[in-house]
Amino acid sequence: MGFPLSQMGQPPPAPGADAPIIQGPQPGMVWLSATRQWVDMASWDQEVIYDSELVLTPVTAGDEYVFFRNASFPTGVRKDLRHTNMIAQQQLPSGWSATIYMMSVHVLFTETALASGIFTTPEDALRLFYQGVASFRTGAQKVHREAPLIFWPSPQGLTGNVERTGAAVTSFGTVNNGVPSLGAVVPLDIPIKLTNELTFDAFVRFPGAVTLDNDTMLQIALHTYMSKPLR
Repeated sequence: MGFPLSQMGQPPPAPGADAPIIQGPQPGMVWLSATRQWVDMASWDQEVIYDSELVLTPVTAGDEYVFFRNASFPTGVRKDLRHTNMIAQQQLPSGWSATIYMMSVHVLFTETALASGIFTTPEDALRLFYQGVASFRTGAQKVHREAPLIFWPSPQGLTGNVERTGAAVTSFGTVNNGVPSLGAVVPLDIPIKLTNELTFDAFVRFPGAVTLDNDTMLQIALHTYMSKPLR
């Protein structure tokens, strides 16, 4: 975890020192600008917590998908590391803590679709981005962020020219939910603190009905500074 300034015995860096990480005066001590605290890097890593849910078509108005809480998909298939890295559902393992500095939403192909060549269409991605509303919550009621999916861009990005060929016409368009750069997503101005005593989950709600071309997977990623007990 981060240490109070009095415990580390060091004041914060001078104003204007806005690098993400600033080396401290002692080996292993660094200043995390995103969280404004000194930390001992011996027990810290930079990690992503992620979880996926399968959106089945058609989507009925009012349908809701819950993330970081379920070990299996609605179809009963258990998730693996392609879908989630949650060890304990809805909370961090004992002794762990994390500071969330960025959040993102990804639209993914399903394994079945990839095997059969039926890919998520650009139209499906746009339907999800504009029709779904995501929120992140800690504890029983603290909602930290809530907005349509288009406001949760992915730093890895989904972008590029797409050629769609029909019976009589070929059309070109672009699907974009952020460019392939971590700089495409602005870090949270107010980082979110997680401990293993604090539960958390995320929701994607669909206020209106949506018909997708194919079942599609959504993934929510929490970009964190993670502290684990030293072994």
